[in-house]
Amino acid sequence: MENPFKYGEIVSGENFCNREKELKEIKRAIVNGYSFWMYSPRRFGKSSLILKAFDELDDKNIITIYFDMYKLETLDNFAREYSALLAKELFNWKTGIKKLTQKIGKLFNNLYPKISFDSYGNPSVSLEIQNIEDHADIETILNIPDKVAEKKDIQICIAFDEFQEVQRIKPFLINWMRSLFQFHKKVSYIFLGSKQSLMEFIFTDMNSPFYEFGFKMPIYPISNSDLTSYIKNRFRKTKLKISNNTISNILERSRSHPHFTQYFAAVIWEMILEGFDNKNIAFNTLWMKRIIDSQSFIFENIYDQLSLNQRKTLIAISNLKYEKLFSGEYRKKYDLPETSSLTSTINSLIKKNLVQKAKGSYEIINPVFEEWIKLLHTEY
Repeated sequence: MENPFKYGEIVSGENFCNREKELKEIKRAIVNGYSFWMYSPRRFGKSSLILKAFDELDDKNIITIYFDMYKLETLDNFAREYSALLAKELFNWKTGIKKLTQKIGKLFNNLYPKISFDSYGNPSVSLEIQNIEDHADIETILNIPDKVAEKKDIQICIAFDEFQEVQRIKPFLINWMRSLFQFHKKVSYIFLGSKQSLMEFIFTDMNSPFYEFGFKMPIYPISNSDLTSYIKNRFRKTKLKISNNTISNILERSRSHPHFTQYFAAVIWEMILEGFDNKNIAFNTLWMKRIIDSQSFIFENIYDQLSLNQRKTLIAISNLKYEKLFSGEYRKKYDLPETSSLTSTINSLIKKNLVQKAKGSYEIINPVFEEWIKLLHTEY
């Protein structure tokens, strides 16, 4: 039987769980031509959410484009990938090749676009120029959606995923984007990000070019009741049974994070299929051990690169319940440094994407890594 739980990929259809409220708000914003930004930890489902919203839009006069910036390395790389995507999404490839070349050539000005076809007849556009770094060339590419929208009298919505990577690709690119995007009347933009501190700086710091460009769209946790129903239905579909206690344990340990909920449920489904009894009191220890064992090598590499204070801070955060991390008693218990040094240590862990702010305190982003930390330091 095929495992009914999907993780580590874009999900759609019956693999998509709830988020009706967010879908409604996103579609309304797109139709109204509003730009917005959205933050959540990686694998929280924001990419799947935006693509589902795009898929459900019933307005044929709105073109939606999704562009992932995560793997881009340079400004030249950005320019080529983005321009190729725009050409693919905004032009009718059934047009005669001569006419199409003229249309694309006018928009790209001096960038020398080249249209080619692969062995299956699929068209693509590449830019025949040695290195794309010039401000005027980047401006030409960034303005293409606006020119097409104005000419065709249509609306365009473009989603930039992992937008915080703009700072790594070329810090000044964000200035060029803002100076142009603010004049695009028929184009709206969605900015998705997984690094909280960078996204907040880009959109809420008064010194950032994107300060108050668009509004923040909240992404809510999926309720435990919805996730419980989802897990039960997926098990029922494959005629396997899962206990309420096991489901509660999944949600507690995953913190109802969509990716980890699917991941944990997938492992448990495999174990039940193998013949494990999930009503056995030891089962909740066994399934988590299987997950930790599969990732311990990765966690060891991460841990080896941390300073002593960073390690102590992770141990302390992993054991937080109702205590105050900065209290004298808790710092003494875990041998943590003074407040100023502890703050610096936490900020360094946030930059490494290991820790995030949560409910007035802090938590380790990856719940499996948190479980590994706890096991490693049971002496506390």
